Amino acid sequence: MRPELDPDPAWVAALTGASRAESEAALAEARDAGGLFRHLARAHRAEGRRSYIEIDAPLELHAIARLARPRELVEVGVSSGVSSAYLLDALDRNGAGTLHSIDLPSRPRASRTGGRKGGSSWSLPPGRSSGWAIPRRLRPRWDLRLGDKADLLPLLAAELPAVDLLLYDVPHEDRDAGREFGLFADLLRPGGVVIADHGPGGGMCAGLRAWARRSGTSPVRREGLGLFGFRRPPLPTRGPAPRR
Repeated sequence: MRPELDPDPAWVAALTGASRAESEAALAEARDAGGLFRHLARAHRAEGRRSYIEIDAPLELHAIARLARPRELVEVGVSSGVSSAYLLDALDRNGAGTLHSIDLPSRPRASRTGGRKGGSSWSLPPGRSSGWAIPRRLRPRWDLRLGDKADLLPLLAAELPAVDLLLYDVPHEDRDAGREFGLFADLLRPGGVVIADHGPGGGMCAGLRAWARRSGTSPVRREGLGLFGFRRPPLPTRGPAPRR
């Protein structure tokens, strides 16, 4: 793992409604969570691979969760659990919230010589399960469900009363993403946040653009990355009651 060196406070502010100063303070707190980073880095090094695919903006996820204070979070795609760990650390600091994660584990195939070959950049080490790098102390707020998202997302959408943050961090086709986003469109609370990762430098998928448009807003790109997100406009605040 490499530390994130240049987080984007403007993106955090756009997705939370916080000020620039508040966003920078939340990012500084996330950066100061050095114990979490060191734990994740040690866990990755211990598995003997140079790198695993991971979210490119973990500090922003932590800051968004701290500022938005979500109660119900949905994450699609886990792998070793870097994004999950940063979200769970933020929930732990908030003292509230549950992260519901869905993952279809990928494992390298055994070769004829007895070793391992192939496998994706997010494939799990032998004997490990999804989220294996997440510290145990953070797991009480974690609801992990293993299986195909096409099967599990409808079940989760039927269970949850509402959703405050959705992180969609898997390779996807427009048709699948549009259908799966539709499961949560009516569950996203006012002020709720949706983030989709389209890979390094990837463009925004049509499903996210359409959902944001139906919500009355537009997605915002994290500078330099294929991460796009939008915030559903919050309900208007009522002014003071008129004097009689």
